[in-house]
Amino acid sequence: MISASDVLAFALELVAVAALTTWGWRTGGWLGAGAALLAFAVVWGTFLSPRAALPVTGAAWPVAKFAVFAVAAAALTVVAGAVPAAAFLGLGLLSVILGGTR
Repeated sequence: MISASDVLAFALELVAVAALTTWGWRTGGWLGAGAALLAFAVVWGTFLSPRAALPVTGAAWPVAKFAVFAVAAAALTVVAGAVPAAAFLGLGLLSVILGGTR
């Protein structure tokens, strides 16, 4: 069953992808957008996704997840401003707290 915290986490992941890709586009055009998207996909898919090849577990998992959200918030600050980035980071922290560890 899909919980509200799962929906929140997925929505934040989509916003993170959009923020990082937009930041990449603004700083490096197509190459920057592609590199930012690829970097996010590799990190998330390798370490943080539910079917990660090398999953981060235990207490390191929420720290790693929040670190990725923090990087996305930094990109969102450049793209959309400080207020949306702060809201995103607050929701990211909530998602990490609700998600616990794995």
